[in-house]
Amino acid sequence: MNARSLRRPGAPAPVRSVLFAALFLVAVHLGRLSVVDGAGPAVVWPAAGVAAAWFSVQRATSTRWSDRWLDVLLITAVTVAVNAATGAGAVLVVGFVVANLLQAELFAALRRRWFTPSVALLGTRQLAVLLAATTAACAVGTAVGTVVVALDGSPPDWTSVAIWFTRNWAGILLVTPVLLRLVLRVPVRWPVGTAATAELTAALAVSVLAYVGVFWAVDGLPLAFLPLAATIWLALRFDTTIVVVAGLVVATTTVLGTLAGHGPFAAVPDDLTRILVVQVHVGFLAALGLALAVGRDERASLVARLSAASAEAQAARAEAEHRERFAEAVLAGVGTGIVVSDPQGRLVTFNDTARAWHGLDADADLDPVQHAGTYHLFAADGSTPLTHAEIPLVRTLHEGRVSAAEMVIARPGRPPVPVVCSGRTVVGADGEVLGAVVAMHDLTDTRAREADLAAANARLAAHVAQVERLAAASRAVLTAEDPRRAVVAAAVEIAGAEAAYLLQPDGQGRLVSTSTTGLPEDLVLSLDLDGPTTLVVGSYLDGEALFVPDVATHPRADPRLIEVCGTVSGAWQPVVDAGGQVVGVLGIIWREPVAVLEPTTAAVLQGLAAEAAHAFARADLLARLARDAQHDALTGLVNRRRWDALARREIRRAGRHRTPLTFALLDLDHFKLFNDTRGHLAGDELLRGFSLAAGAQLRELDTLSRWGGEEFALLLPGCTAADAVDVVDRIRAVVPEGQTCTAGICEWLPGTEAAEVMAAADRALYRGKEVRDTTVVGSVLDVPAPAAGVPER
Repeated sequence: MNARSLRRPGAPAPVRSVLFAALFLVAVHLGRLSVVDGAGPAVVWPAAGVAAAWFSVQRATSTRWSDRWLDVLLITAVTVAVNAATGAGAVLVVGFVVANLLQAELFAALRRRWFTPSVALLGTRQLAVLLAATTAACAVGTAVGTVVVALDGSPPDWTSVAIWFTRNWAGILLVTPVLLRLVLRVPVRWPVGTAATAELTAALAVSVLAYVGVFWAVDGLPLAFLPLAATIWLALRFDTTIVVVAGLVVATTTVLGTLAGHGPFAAVPDDLTRILVVQVHVGFLAALGLALAVGRDERASLVARLSAASAEAQAARAEAEHRERFAEAVLAGVGTGIVVSDPQGRLVTFNDTARAWHGLDADADLDPVQHAGTYHLFAADGSTPLTHAEIPLVRTLHEGRVSAAEMVIARPGRPPVPVVCSGRTVVGADGEVLGAVVAMHDLTDTRAREADLAAANARLAAHVAQVERLAAASRAVLTAEDPRRAVVAAAVEIAGAEAAYLLQPDGQGRLVSTSTTGLPEDLVLSLDLDGPTTLVVGSYLDGEALFVPDVATHPRADPRLIEVCGTVSGAWQPVVDAGGQVVGVLGIIWREPVAVLEPTTAAVLQGLAAEAAHAFARADLLARLARDAQHDALTGLVNRRRWDALARREIRRAGRHRTPLTFALLDLDHFKLFNDTRGHLAGDELLRGFSLAAGAQLRELDTLSRWGGEEFALLLPGCTAADAVDVVDRIRAVVPEGQTCTAGICEWLPGTEAAEVMAAADRALYRGKEVRDTTVVGSVLDVPAPAAGVPER
């Protein structure tokens, strides 16, 4: 039981105090029952043992009197109550209280001071402490009690003093160990196995039979020594707790038998002497049992420790042998070469690795000057022989320590082994140099990894350069006004080629070049998708990139394309949009042979093609948006905004070149009636049909615009008003659905603006609407007509 356990008894302190007080009361009562003939001293006094255990447990929890006032109060109350009930005077009561308190407190204090906690509650030292503390406490308690009795007027004789001392001494020795083990919950080592259990049963039976025989069967014979055999048997074979409990039972049996007038002690005629003999007998048995049990425990513990120490020693020897074998195996099998020399530099040991590298074992008889030549030692360049002073082992002996010393072991007919050496001298306890140890680490793999790393760095640098070129090309493509031209220029730069072209489908079953570089500017490439599956057509149809080192010898090469472009080596990269649709093919031309297309270059070309697809889609979208912003959604003609810009441009051109320019306004007759009778969808079809029919009558440089509703504006560069009448009349003749139109014409005059000319044409149109289906020519010099009474157009 350890010290921490002694400070953790199970119940809280106040509860323990009450329980101990109750037990103390019972013990005092039992002691009073053992008084011979109802007077004189008690035969036994278990209350001394209860009080000693009580104060020992409580003192283990706290040493301050302020924390144990309840214990003092309770033991005082019980002592006063019992002695007062038995007729004791005030002096005796006070004296007995003081005697009990001093005896219990002194025992607890001495035990706490001297007791050395261990795993077992009792050992030789602990038993000695128990006996010494018991003796000292009982001596003080007896002295106080004797003084108290003397003060009360009854000076005791030596027999009474001896009885007082021995009964208290026996009470503490018998009761205290039992209570401490119970309170502190010391585990009991019960016999294990059938034989051990049977032995304990037999020992207890023999003990019972011995006491029955001594105290009842052979009553009156001095055979008190016979039960000693049973006590010795129990003490030598079983747990100490069993022994102290058995001792308590034996003592109880002895006292009860004596009180009943049986046994060898009943024959003692004098009561005080009989009581003293019984107390000595009980105390002797208790001390004997404890001494034998403690000795047995310590011997068993010593044997166990010796066995454990022996086992540990054997394990340590086995471990040392294992480590020695392991170290030898490691030294032999490690991939590091180990060289050991004596203080003069003569070789002592090579491990297996060093032996394999040198092709020789360590030769202690070899002159150290011959080491470099004999063991094929060269400088780090692998060709310069090492001098004697440069050998790492020699340097280690001279310098005390060497690190990162490189050399090459170059045996003839074997691959050289580059090594890096680290060495240090071995120094004895007296400072004397005992030799040197050098470890050689193979650098072959390190050099290979360095070469691989350098190659990887070179590839990475090339890849980074390609990626940077791709990034630059992507920026150029995305920001260029003509992304197609930017794509072919970037392809040439990335691939280091001489020319490139971009072919895209024209919607008519052909691939047509939409941009080229490095080729004649007027060259237009056109390939039939339904024709032979050439390299270019195959790349477009399959959506797969191709590289051909020698295009001329390839069975799918197009001789005409080779001749036109001067292709020697070529690559073709499909341009695929976000939806997976191939929208073109990028051709790269080398006019000098290229054996291999680097993977990074191929990857960058693929990235460029992906960026090109995005750029084309973006450019086409912008173009479509720009066109939609300048054209009428229904007819496809330029809208009024675009027409205004074109009108201003044509006026500036006519002014510069002094050429005629005529404006016209055309209005479909009865369009509202047509809409109302046929519906708006039919009206939309009429507007679209008129736009197509009118456009067919115009030149490419003429501009027809939807002016608004059913009105159309016409811009005729190079035409006089008379020429314009012919054009407008042709248009009026082709109005669809049997409908007619009216037109107003006005020729531009220098110095006038487009708005003025259109206003004059509008006035002419108003006049024509009076008769409908006619063409009226107006002039910017006309006076504006009244606004009222205008007929429906």
